[in-house]
Amino acid sequence: MLSKTSIVICGMLLEGEMNAYDMLKMIDSMNMKYWHPIGATTLYETCIRLEKRGFIEDTGKSENKAVYRITKDGRVELKSTVCELFERIDFDSVWFCLAVMYSGVLTKKELEAEKKKRAALLDEYEKGTKEKRDKMILQKIPYINICAIERMIQIIQIEKETLAKIGEVSK
Repeated sequence: MLSKTSIVICGMLLEGEMNAYDMLKMIDSMNMKYWHPIGATTLYETCIRLEKRGFIEDTGKSENKAVYRITKDGRVELKSTVCELFERIDFDSVWFCLAVMYSGVLTKKELEAEKKKRAALLDEYEKGTKEKRDKMILQKIPYINICAIERMIQIIQIEKETLAKIGEVSK
């Protein structure tokens, strides 16, 4: 599975060829610094690792800097990672955000299948989480001990709303 930074790089390269500096500008324009900060050194090192693994390649179009494109293997790995992220629940919601952001790597049929798998996981997780919360309320546990569970229920509900909207065209 790709790292978060690798997902971002491969995902951006789905849009077309790009050098690392342009990637940094795009990351900045996406306000990622608030939810997954990626510094210049991390980006450059990750590009080198992805190139060594054969997931991205230098187009050779510039003598001064590497201009990257995603390879067929990189696209396959990104697709595999996005599917894996749809099929697991993680307390770190950035993983799901990245899966949604780069779900365009999937065909419409693949996306619908992944959405169904995710929805089933969320339904099961929501049921168990609400049961746990309700037991704690009955036991008169202080709210401060329940608030993290409440937050998870809210995240589940937001993810369900997101799943319903994925694939819609913005108006």
